[in-house]
Amino acid sequence: MSPSYRNHWARGPRAEGGGTHRAGRRQGRRASVILSACGVIAGFGIGAGVLHFVRDGDGTGHAAAQLRAGAALSVVRGGDAGLSLSTLDAQWPAYSDHSNCADWAGGDGVSAIRLSSTQIAWFFADSYLGPAGPTTGFSRTRGFVHNSVVVQTTAGSRTRLVTLTGGGACTGGRGPKSIVNPTKTSAHGRFWDADGVRVGGTIVKFYNAYRYGRIPFKPTGTTIASFSVSKLSAAGRSNADPGVISPALTSIPKYVPPSGGTPIVWGSAVLKSGSTVYVYGWQSPSAASTQRRLYVARVKASRLADFAAWRFYAGGHWFARLSRAVPVNSAAQDVNVASAFSVVAIAGRDWLIQAVGVGSPDIDAYPAPTPYGPFDAAQGILLYQAPGMGLDAADDFRIMYEARAEPALSTSKTLVISYNVGSEAVTSACEPIADVTNAFSQPRFFAVPTSAFTTSNASVQELARGGSLPYPEITQQHPADWFDSLAFPDGCPPVPAVARVRAHTSAGQADLTWPSAGIGMRYRIYVRSGSQGFRYLRTVSSDQVTVTRLASGLTYDFEVLPVSTRSHTGPAGYVSVRMP
Repeated sequence: MSPSYRNHWARGPRAEGGGTHRAGRRQGRRASVILSACGVIAGFGIGAGVLHFVRDGDGTGHAAAQLRAGAALSVVRGGDAGLSLSTLDAQWPAYSDHSNCADWAGGDGVSAIRLSSTQIAWFFADSYLGPAGPTTGFSRTRGFVHNSVVVQTTAGSRTRLVTLTGGGACTGGRGPKSIVNPTKTSAHGRFWDADGVRVGGTIVKFYNAYRYGRIPFKPTGTTIASFSVSKLSAAGRSNADPGVISPALTSIPKYVPPSGGTPIVWGSAVLKSGSTVYVYGWQSPSAASTQRRLYVARVKASRLADFAAWRFYAGGHWFARLSRAVPVNSAAQDVNVASAFSVVAIAGRDWLIQAVGVGSPDIDAYPAPTPYGPFDAAQGILLYQAPGMGLDAADDFRIMYEARAEPALSTSKTLVISYNVGSEAVTSACEPIADVTNAFSQPRFFAVPTSAFTTSNASVQELARGGSLPYPEITQQHPADWFDSLAFPDGCPPVPAVARVRAHTSAGQADLTWPSAGIGMRYRIYVRSGSQGFRYLRTVSSDQVTVTRLASGLTYDFEVLPVSTRSHTGPAGYVSVRMP
C-alpha cells in the first residue's frame, strides 16, 4: 500500500506484528467455489465472470462452506488466454471468505509475475491471514504479515491458491513471519513489496522498508529479494500447509542526496527492455513531504541483483556513482510520482502509470520519448476512474491506490492494470471497517486496449473496462456512526457522550439502559452509595447492564463511561435511583 495512504493497517496490534495467534492446525485446506462465464466485454477479449458456490460432493448436501481438503477455486479464462476481469476481482474475496490460518485473507501492494503458462506468483504487502468473512471482517484473523506471496496454479477450469509466508502460520506463539523481515539490529520497521521482474529462472523483487509510526511513513531503505522460480512453482503445487518461502536477500546501500530528505528507495517500478532493466526510484525532500522526485538506474538484466553493476541517470549521462544521479523530471514537467507506479512501453513511447492520490478515483498515464523521461504531465491521459471511490459514507470512505500495470495478465492487445481498494472508515469507537467486513483490502482490475494509447483522452475512457463485482453497503446502514479517519490527527474521532441513562428498579437490582454511543463502543460501569466514591463494577459492550445485590432503601448513583477501542473515553452519563 502506498505509505501515504496507510491508516487502519498501521493501527492496532496486528499491524505491529501482534494480534491474536491461536495454536492449531487447519482442517479445511482451500476454498471451493466456481466462477462461471456469463458474457464477453466487446472489443477486449476479456471474459466476464459471476461468483457462486458449488457443493463439495461429500454426500451430505452441505454447501461449499463445508470445505474439503485440497479443494480449489474454479476460474474462467477470457479471450487470448487471459483471466477475466470479473474472475480476477471475485477470486480474492472468495479465497478470503474460506480462508484459514495459513491462507491470505486480504492485503494490498498486489503485483503478479508469471511463473509458467499455468502458474502466477502474486506478491502482496501488508496481508491478513484467515479466517475472515463478509460480516466478521478480519476480526478473527490469526495472523498479519507485512509481505506475502500467493501462488496460483491453473489446470483447465480449476485454479488453486497457496499462500506463502516466512513461516510460523498456524503454530501459535509469536504468529506468522513476513517473507522479508528486518534484522534484529536494523532500524527498519517493515518491508512492503515494490515492483519486480522475472530474469531467467529467478524473480527479482524489490522491497522498500519503512519505520513504524504515523503517516507519512519514513522510508529507510531497499532490499532486493531473489526468488527461485522452480521453488515458487513447487510450493504452489505442494500439499505442505502452511507454505514457507525464503528468498536470497541483498541490501541496497542507503543514500540521501546532498539536499537532504529521505533516502532514495528503489524498485517502485521496473521496466525490462531487451537485455536492459530500468529501475525507478523516488526521494522526498523531507520525511513529512508528499513530493516525490523520480530517479532511474539501468543495468543488464543478468546483473539486476548486483547493485555494483547499476548505472544512474544524470541528465543525459549514466554514471556508476550514485552520488552523480539527478531526478529525471525538471520542474517544468511537474510529475509528482506516487510511492508505487509502473512504466510500460506502448505505441512507441514509454508511459508512467499511477493512481493520482487519496480520495481520487483517477488513474493517469504520462508519456515520455525514452524510458528515462522526461514524463510529461501536460500530455497525460486519464486511463480509468475506479467506481465507488469517495471519502464519505455514501462510498464507505473508500480509497483506491497503488495502480500497477500487470504484464503477466496482459496480452499484445490489452493492458491489464491492478489497483488496491481500502477504506478509511472508522466508527465513533475507532473500530476500523476491516473489523466489520473483508470486502475491502482486496485488489481490483481493469483493462485498456493498447490502441487507446494512440487515441484521444476521451477515447481511452470510453474503452477502459473493469470488473463488475459490486461493493457492499456498510456505512450507509448507520451513517452517523462512521467517520473518515484521515480527518483526525490520530485517526480516531472524539468519543461521544453517553446521554439519557435510564434505570428500572426491582427487588435488589437496577436495569440500566442508554442510547448507543456508536458501533464497537464499550462502557465502564461505576457505582457509589452514600459518602463513598465511585467504584468500578464492570465493562460491557452493549447499551444496557443489570446491577444486582443492591440494598433496599438506599440511593445509588451510576456512571456509564464510553470507551473506544483505543481506550479513549468520552463524557459519562449518570443516573440516580432509590431502591425499593
